[in-house]
Amino acid sequence: MPKKHKYVLGTNLSHDGSSCLIKDGKVVVAIEKERITRVKHDGGNDKLTMKYCLDAEGISLKDVDVIVQNANFGMFEYGNSYYKGDRLVTDDMNDKVFTISHHLAHCYSVIGTCPFDNFNILVSDGCGSQFDDCLDLNPYGSPTNFITCGLDHLFAEKDSYYSYENGSLTTLFKDFSEFGYEEKLYPMHPNSTKHSIGGIYSAVSRYCFGSTSDTGKLMGLSPYGKEGVFTDQIFRLEDNRVFVEYDWMHQFLNPVRSFKQFKENFQYYADIAYWTQKELERAILYLFESRLSMGFKSNIGYAGGVALNAVANAQILNKTEVKNLFMQPAAGDNGIALGCAYYGWLSVLDNKRELHDQSTCFGKVYSNKEISESIALFEKKKSDSTKLIEGFLYLLPLYFKKTLQIRAPYWIKLNFDDIKNYYIFVQSSGISIHSTFVQNPSATLSCKIKDFFDFLYSPGLFSSGIIFCKKLLDTPEISIDNHFMLQTLFSNVDIFGLIKAFKLISDQHSTAQNPPIFCNDADLIKQTAKLLSQGKIIGWFQDESEFGPRALGRRSILADPRTPNVDNYINSKIKFREDFRPFAPSIIEEEVNTYFENGFQSPYMILIDKIKDEWIPQLKSVIHIDLSSRVQTVRKSQHHKFYNLLKEFEKVTGLPLLLNTSFNCKGMPIVETPLDAIEFFFNCELDCLVLGNYLIQK
Repeated sequence: MPKKHKYVLGTNLSHDGSSCLIKDGKVVVAIEKERITRVKHDGGNDKLTMKYCLDAEGISLKDVDVIVQNANFGMFEYGNSYYKGDRLVTDDMNDKVFTISHHLAHCYSVIGTCPFDNFNILVSDGCGSQFDDCLDLNPYGSPTNFITCGLDHLFAEKDSYYSYENGSLTTLFKDFSEFGYEEKLYPMHPNSTKHSIGGIYSAVSRYCFGSTSDTGKLMGLSPYGKEGVFTDQIFRLEDNRVFVEYDWMHQFLNPVRSFKQFKENFQYYADIAYWTQKELERAILYLFESRLSMGFKSNIGYAGGVALNAVANAQILNKTEVKNLFMQPAAGDNGIALGCAYYGWLSVLDNKRELHDQSTCFGKVYSNKEISESIALFEKKKSDSTKLIEGFLYLLPLYFKKTLQIRAPYWIKLNFDDIKNYYIFVQSSGISIHSTFVQNPSATLSCKIKDFFDFLYSPGLFSSGIIFCKKLLDTPEISIDNHFMLQTLFSNVDIFGLIKAFKLISDQHSTAQNPPIFCNDADLIKQTAKLLSQGKIIGWFQDESEFGPRALGRRSILADPRTPNVDNYINSKIKFREDFRPFAPSIIEEEVNTYFENGFQSPYMILIDKIKDEWIPQLKSVIHIDLSSRVQTVRKSQHHKFYNLLKEFEKVTGLPLLLNTSFNCKGMPIVETPLDAIEFFFNCELDCLVLGNYLIQK
């Protein structure tokens, strides 16, 4: 009789929700909820992520031995159905369900994946579990005298320090902060705890960009700022603890309200970002030095959202006694599920720890058969009718009279068959058609493609744009909101000329396009390297998806970094994001010392380094304004296809590195499925898509 496998399922119901399945001590699959729902930072109910993991392994929840979960603020006291709908976990499973506290889950995410045998662990974020929910308290290593009895639920974790030695975990120190309710009088108030490093960094992110989740963007903006514009100390550092000062907060009364406002006040927000980043680095260095004095080890594991700050991470290695620093790649709350799963395996089931293989790519593998089916499905969606719609939209700007007087430009969204979206940008000088939008649309038109064609071919549309729009508004099969915006547009269109030209191209329409090419692995690598060397920008979709915020050569957009202006082109035509956002270089690990000053091994793209002077002229597209780069060092054992591509590119060009950015656009999660990748490819200015063994060119 075959041996029964042991399964542990870890799950996180915070923001950035996720689930992770361990089989016999090894991670077999893990997924972030946003990759499934396509909603950035999605969290809460874990039904979809749990189902993804179970389906990938071909098991059911009954086959799982232990389920470990985490969600902030004691939500499980209210039952398994409390958070946003029913879960797969039901009350009759309670005997195998365990709930752990937030920083303990972060800690175990490091224990499970860290390459060291004995090490200490630092966790720092915006807000952990409430004091009364913590399972890892050490009465001799936590300052608790300030916590009023009976009010311990109003205090939460802000940083924790642990020792892991010979398979045993000890809490060395935990710090807590009250929630920052009274500080919400100011626009730059923290969203969570009053005195956490992560909380204030997120608050400044919201002030500069409108979202607490744009902390990575804040780090990217900081080099554009000037020293000395803001000089107040954000943090008070004393007694081995970090506190946020609040005397300076009243002067910041101009939070961003729109992208236009941000651009007009770019230097103001850049100066704030610079000041905040420097203050964060000061606080982090103090935190590390203080914690190292409580229990020194040269090997440190690091997790929590603050650990994603690549600039501060480099400072830790350069300015403290830490010799080896392991940043858990999914250091934010997405990594909580990983820690929950390892807690179940190591603590609940009491198994021995085995060293992880350093992989961080835990998604399920999509076969070439599944990829082929996705291509066919997309082709079915992108029917001849869709191509005719695109012909109509191609003609629309040509028949615009350009007499429109409007106060400000606006966007109109067109949705056909709930499959394809197009966006019309309307301004006084003319209109243009796009596959995505920069600002939220002011009006939406929704209908089936067939209904739209029936409308176009109906009689009586040739008199004027006014009649065209009136009939459009009165057609019951076509749904419209904000009629005025649509009337303004079509009142300035030569409808007679437009429809006459449209009917002409309808008769001449051809469906010819480049078919996908299937290649073996060797030919695929050679062809892709050749296309990259010719300046093509390529979407690269291979094997299991990355678990965490960085694209590491499985779901990447790749380009030759020597191509003139390629960084600006990708930002504006593919990623649709701000022009100050930098791009990362991915380099084969053997060559990192040739090109970068420190030569850090950085397999997870969460360390910065400075490029050597002699390479700056060639590699400007992967160098930030302060000459730094957030480097990924690529190891063959971890990413063999991507490594082979880099080696082939080196053979063709002499350069062992590529520009690598995540396969998504602004506000979109990284693509997960082949269909996600195909739809993105045909909605932006990517030149080619390498999808498993398929090569697709426009």
